[in-house]
Parts: sequence; C-alpha cells; structure tokens
Amino acid sequence: MNFLLLSGSFHRRSYSQALLRFIAEQLPEHQHVSPDLLHLPFYSEDLAGEQRPQVVSDFLQQVSAADALIVCSPEYNHSIPAVLKNAIDWASRPAFKSPLKDKPVTFITQANSPVGGARAQAHLKLVFDSTLSRIHMCHEMMIAGVEQKFDEHLSLVDEPSQVRIKRHLADFIQFIG
Repeated sequence: MNFLLLSGSFHRRSYSQALLRFIAEQLPEHQHVSPDLLHLPFYSEDLAGEQRPQVVSDFLQQVSAADALIVCSPEYNHSIPAVLKNAIDWASRPAFKSPLKDKPVTFITQANSPVGGARAQAHLKLVFDSTLSRIHMCHEMMIAGVEQKFDEHLSLVDEPSQVRIKRHLADFIQFIG
C-alpha cells in the first residue's frame, strides 16, 4: 500500500513530523511519502490549469498515487494549521472529482493541552468530509501532553502512545480493505 503522510507543522522540533517518522517505521511493508507542504503557494483559482506551478502538480500526483492518507497535526487556535488547510484546498479540486474523493484518511492530532487537539480533529473531519474522502471512523487518536511523550531527539518514548498508534494504524489498514 502507498501512504501519503501529511503533517500540519514543519518547524525544527515538530511533534507532527516526529510522529510521522514513528508511523513510517511501523509501515515497513508499505510505501510512504511525506511532502513538504511549505512550498505550496496559497490556493488560488488563478493558478489552476496551465498556470499551475510544478510543485502543485507534483503534490497532486502524490495525492492521486496514494492509497490512503495519514494526517498528523497540532491544533492552532482551536483549528488546523494554515499550511495543512492550504494543501487540502489544492487537493480538493475539481470539486466532486478531486484526488481526495473516496480516498481513505485517518487523523492523529496532538497538543500540550489535555484535549490533545480534539478541536483540530473535529475540523479535519469536517474539511475532509467536504472532499468526499472516506474518513476512518474509529476511536479518535489524540495525544495530550505531547511534550512529555518524546525524548530530546524527538523519538516517541511514551509506550502507551506507541501502543495506541500501532493499534490505530492496524485498524486503519483494516478499514482501507
């Protein structure tokens, strides 16, 4: 299976990136790619068609080639980061015929707060529902107190979180079919 791993943050000490590295290690028999969404221009209909930048075309090809998406994101201001929303906006066109239509997608959110990005997760579900993606209906995967789950090298060292992520991935693979 080919997974597209999307991160909602790209700073030097990004927990989303660290979680996606852990997730990639759990999928050794599968292919995966994790694009850098920072280089996508802001979505604009003016950049559609022949005006579309190559970086956008490359990203859309990655979305099309993926069998499923795993989205890992922090919560920014009770919602999802702009860089992630922008990528979803690019991939959601043309409406009702986009590369996201019928694409299985699952979410992992994290935050230092005790709710672990619950509002970001709710917004991700709302946004991906509008793209006609197949949302993985499951016990939500949120990681609260994320700063305490990693060591200084950004390795996930919290065993309960590791177990929960592995269970979440196994359930998602079964959901994909």
